[in-house]
Amino acid sequence: MDQDEVQQLRAEVIARKNLPTMPTVLARILQLVEGESANGRELIDVIEHDQALTAKMLRLANSAFFGQSRRVATIPRAVVLLGFSTVRNLALAIKVWDSLGNGVSRARLEELWAHAVAVALAAKKLAARVRASHPEEAFTAGLLHDAGRLVLGMRLGEAYWIAVGGATESQPVQTLESVAFGVDHAEVGGWMLEAWNLPATIIEAVREHHGGAERPGLPGLVTIADRLVAWTDLASGALRPEAEELLRAASERGITPPVWEGVVGELRERGELSLLGQLEA
Repeated sequence: MDQDEVQQLRAEVIARKNLPTMPTVLARILQLVEGESANGRELIDVIEHDQALTAKMLRLANSAFFGQSRRVATIPRAVVLLGFSTVRNLALAIKVWDSLGNGVSRARLEELWAHAVAVALAAKKLAARVRASHPEEAFTAGLLHDAGRLVLGMRLGEAYWIAVGGATESQPVQTLESVAFGVDHAEVGGWMLEAWNLPATIIEAVREHHGGAERPGLPGLVTIADRLVAWTDLASGALRPEAEELLRAASERGITPPVWEGVVGELRERGELSLLGQLEA
C-alpha cells in the first residue's frame, strides 16, 4: 500500500468501517474500566448476560493459572476469588479477541492466541517480579498486543498471510508488514484499540511493543515478554542467541536469565500454557 492507502486504512479503522462494531458487552466492560464507582455486581451482570463469555471466564477461573483449590462454578464466585480487576480485565481482553477474530481461520487464530497467551502470562509474571508495571495491566496488554494482526488479516485477507508467512512470530513480522503494506500490526492495533477507547496505557503498550526493549514501564515490559516468548522454546526452556542477548541487556532492570528461567518453568509446571484450549473451546 502507498501512503494514501495507509491513511485510508487508518481512517477506516478509526471509523470502524468494514470492521466489526464494538459489541455492547465490550462497551459496558470499558465503562467499568473507566468508572470510578464501578462495582462487582455490575460486572457480574454484564458477564452473565453473555453465555460465551461466562463459559470462557469460568474455564479460566478453574485453570491452573489461578491455582484455585475449589471449583469455581459461578461468576460471582470468580469475582470473590480472583478479584474485581482481574475478572474485568480478562473479560475485556476476551471480548476484543472474540470481536476481531471473525474471518480469521481457526488454525491461524489458535497460533496467534497461543502466542498472545504466552506473552500475557510472561508479562504478568515479569511485572510482579520486577515491579515495572501492574501485573493485571501487563497481562491485558500482553493478551491484546497482536490485535492489529487480526485487523490486517480481516482487512487484507489472504494477501496478508502470504506476505508475512503465517501466524507465528519466528520472523520479524513487523518488517514484512511494513515492506508489503507500509504499516505494521502494532500501529494498526493501536488505531483499533484507540477507536474503541481502551485505556491509554494499554494502547501505548500495544502500539510500541516492537519498539525498544529499554523503554521504561509497560511498553518496554511487553516488548521484552514478546521477544523472549518468540525466542524461547517454552517446552524445554532453550534460548535462541537473540534471547540471551536481550536478557543481558535487560538484566539492569531485573530481568535476568535466572528470572526468565523461573518464569518459563512456572508456566510449564503449572500447566498455564494450556489456556489456549480452555479459551477456544
